[in-house]
Amino acid sequence: MKILIVLPPNQPSGGNWTYSGRLQRGLAPYGIQITRKAFESVSEADYAAADLIHSYNAYATGRHIAPIAKRLGKPFVVTMTGTDVNEHLTNPDTRPSMVEAVEYASRIVFLTEDARQRLAAAYPGSESKSLVVNLGIDLPPRKGKTRADFGFGEEEFIFLLVAGIRPVKRPLDALEPLARVHELHPNVRFVVAGQNLDEKTYAEVQEAFARYSGFARYIGAVDYSEIPDLYQAVDVAMNTSSSEGLSHALLEAMSLGKPVLASHVPGNRDLIDDGVNGYLYRDGSELTEKALLLVKDADSRERVAAGGLATIREHFSLARELQTFKEMYESVMAPTVCTQH
Repeated sequence: MKILIVLPPNQPSGGNWTYSGRLQRGLAPYGIQITRKAFESVSEADYAAADLIHSYNAYATGRHIAPIAKRLGKPFVVTMTGTDVNEHLTNPDTRPSMVEAVEYASRIVFLTEDARQRLAAAYPGSESKSLVVNLGIDLPPRKGKTRADFGFGEEEFIFLLVAGIRPVKRPLDALEPLARVHELHPNVRFVVAGQNLDEKTYAEVQEAFARYSGFARYIGAVDYSEIPDLYQAVDVAMNTSSSEGLSHALLEAMSLGKPVLASHVPGNRDLIDDGVNGYLYRDGSELTEKALLLVKDADSRERVAAGGLATIREHFSLARELQTFKEMYESVMAPTVCTQH
């Protein structure tokens, strides 16, 4: 079986690339050959060669790909992302353009039950072919890099945001709230790691971080092979997004026993039970409050880190994720058997 996964423009980077790569590696032993390409890189020959086309993001890619899959008579699967459900589905200007992708898809994949229910409310016909798949985690082995290798001092308390530099990730939202923590605890640092995906946001990050040069650092994109070492080198992992499906960065940090602090938005609040397996914040004041707690109270850090590990063990199995996708792809490709009576 040959599957073409089409990612949103400007990939490879971020959670979608991690997600699709995990499927590519994990399903190969079952004879499922996955090709991954960003939307702007896909050719007509790529579409023609595929047995099944799988689009990540209904708005950015699926609405363009569904007509192609339909014309070629190819089965079509779409994974609904956080921006699909939280932004484009509720916007009257963008919602109509997603209809064909939703209607033509053989399966619609979601990362959370809340997202599945929200699409079902908007498009009742989608419910019978919708599927929630919990993500798995497949981090590369550690390389053994230390705090010093990343430029962090032993006495520094590091809040880390791993995110592509683009508006939805809101990389500057934590800057001033954490600066207030830094005033009380001068060893606190805010570090952002991620690829430049939006020139305007990137320029804003560069300008703002220059004003807070002793406290805030942008270290650019970090190779995925070094991500486990980077998480181990910091104290708290963050997510500041305005919209999430389910954050790979948070899942990976939690799997390594790191406490997490994240914005109170769909996706994040589906994953995090505030004070149990991480902390959520609604505004800058609450971000400062929760960050201060994490800096001052080692017991709180240990408690939510342990809760995060328990969440990963219970809900985010790599083997279960791969088996679910294997069965889903096989069912989509299986010929329909008509029984005559």
